[in-house]
Amino acid sequence: MVGLIHKILFNMLESTAEPEVALEIRRRAEVPADKEFHINEVYDDEEWQRLFAATISVLNLTQEQVEEVYAEHFIKDGQERWPVWFTMAKTAREFLIRQPKIHNGFATSQQDPVLRSAIDDKFHVEERDDELVVHYQSPNKLCGLYKSLATKVLNLYQEDAQVDEACCMKQGSPECEIHIRWS
Repeated sequence: MVGLIHKILFNMLESTAEPEVALEIRRRAEVPADKEFHINEVYDDEEWQRLFAATISVLNLTQEQVEEVYAEHFIKDGQERWPVWFTMAKTAREFLIRQPKIHNGFATSQQDPVLRSAIDDKFHVEERDDELVVHYQSPNKLCGLYKSLATKVLNLYQEDAQVDEACCMKQGSPECEIHIRWS
């Protein structure tokens, strides 16, 4: 998992909760209180899973609620940190097609081919006339977060499309298949 994900989580917590909340999440996830996350570094997926589970528990929210709040912060962070990503794409479809390339761009700093592959192999997008089919495969099982992010991107570009999941790793499928269908 790239450190950008961790960084946004802790930025989200800083802006929405007391400092003790982030410390408690770190404690429950067995992550040192002073550990810094760097956006271009790759971190252990299991560590992320512990942080995410602890966030859900400490905030006393559902996974879907945390994903929704996180998606809002992610989009805001992305617009501030990399505004060109959003101006390069004239439509939500263009942005969502480019998204796996953006995601995989974080792997370029990795010298270790195994770590690079762990990032590169998570997403690919299949383009169809009136829809995109996103194939997502990750031990983190963040398909709900992807759906929230896709919905936020659609809203940002003021487009109307249906986001559905045809199959999901959480239900035993080998991958999550997310359909974004424009009407």
